[in-house]
Amino acid sequence: MALTVLGASGVVLSAGAWATQTLSATTWVNVRSGPGTSYRVLGTLSPAQSVTSASSQGGWYQVTTTSGLTGWVYKSYLKVTGGSSSSGAAQAATTGASGSASVTSAVNVRTSPSTSSTVVGVAAKGASVAVTGKASGGWTEVVWQGANRWISTNYLTKGATSTSAVTGQVQTTASLYLRTGGSLSDAPDGVLPAKSVVDTTGKTTADYTEIVYKGVNRWIATRYTTAVGSTGPAAPSAPQPTGSVTVTVGSLYVRATSAANGSVVATVYRGATLQTTGVTSGDRLQVIYQGTVRWVFKAYTSAGGGSASLVDGGSVAIPSGLTTSGISQLNSNAKTVFNRVVASYPQIRTIYGWRASSNWSSDHPNGRAVDVMIPNWSSQSSIDLGWEIANYFAANASTYNVTYIIYRQKQYNASYPSRGWRTMEDRGSATENHLDHVHISVKATS
Repeated sequence: MALTVLGASGVVLSAGAWATQTLSATTWVNVRSGPGTSYRVLGTLSPAQSVTSASSQGGWYQVTTTSGLTGWVYKSYLKVTGGSSSSGAAQAATTGASGSASVTSAVNVRTSPSTSSTVVGVAAKGASVAVTGKASGGWTEVVWQGANRWISTNYLTKGATSTSAVTGQVQTTASLYLRTGGSLSDAPDGVLPAKSVVDTTGKTTADYTEIVYKGVNRWIATRYTTAVGSTGPAAPSAPQPTGSVTVTVGSLYVRATSAANGSVVATVYRGATLQTTGVTSGDRLQVIYQGTVRWVFKAYTSAGGGSASLVDGGSVAIPSGLTTSGISQLNSNAKTVFNRVVASYPQIRTIYGWRASSNWSSDHPNGRAVDVMIPNWSSQSSIDLGWEIANYFAANASTYNVTYIIYRQKQYNASYPSRGWRTMEDRGSATENHLDHVHISVKATS
């Protein structure tokens, strides 16, 4: 009987042979839990970041990063950088099964016992798999579609490692990541809501407590738990924001810890607003990023937060050496954009505004568009400068009354920010494809 496998998102995956490809992201792009923009965002790929893919659906690739994150990315934002290889066809003879196990949660099936190995399928929650009796670290060898494969032992019961005996219960005081191990470096595997009551095994590390959640052993931050029935002092609530700051440099790393070499979890851009708890550690500032405590370099932020300050759009001042055209005919919103570019990006030496005609829209003839020309536009440093400008105005679209932005054949629609940067049609030339400039369109003014 043919086997139908459901991924974690409920998407039906083919049980046949797949070709594994090495791909790289062409821009910043979201990784989603399923093949569509309605699925939740699991993470983000940076430009040129390498991933592998063993399956696709519609216009989406299922990808796996080197850190083990698996999700879906729209094809237009990926390019093939490596050859393909068969990942499900001819395989070495399998080792005979020695028993069976039940899958406790949808889980990746891999070619070897490592999160960096190729994903060849997804075992659905409740599925029964044959086990060979071999184990390696936290992995169990199984027989999957006629070949020897590997599944994380934490997602198996009956024949796999059983959960530890329950010794007590705790209640959470905040929403917490469920982690596969007892340290910050262990991968998160879902979120436990605040005020959840869960069983504990009695095992702890310096900062984490092992729990039994839905039949699987996981770890949560101890300081945000209170023992059920305890008469001791209550655990602290999660840090609450006390204010906000604005990023003042082109790009700024968001780190997991206050250490100088703390792992980078995200990059934010000039003008972005971050909530802060007011806590500092040396030259680092504690912030709340996507609901989690993180750290940034304090010197690259300004107190007060809120929207990025405007540069008066009622008039323009054209510095010496700046080549312009049609700036005086811009509306006040476009003049504000022009003034911000002049004030913040002295590397830019050419800016165009109004012109009598346009092949693609009425924004230039109506004074609603600014073209920021990127010097030496094909060099990597200049491409990075262009993306810094484009991302700044995308992040502050409401402040500057931006409607859409185009750069390097990608378009950002400010009315649909969740869509991110979407690939445009090929218009035939570097200028028409906006490789050499950032186009910023703004709202009309009365």
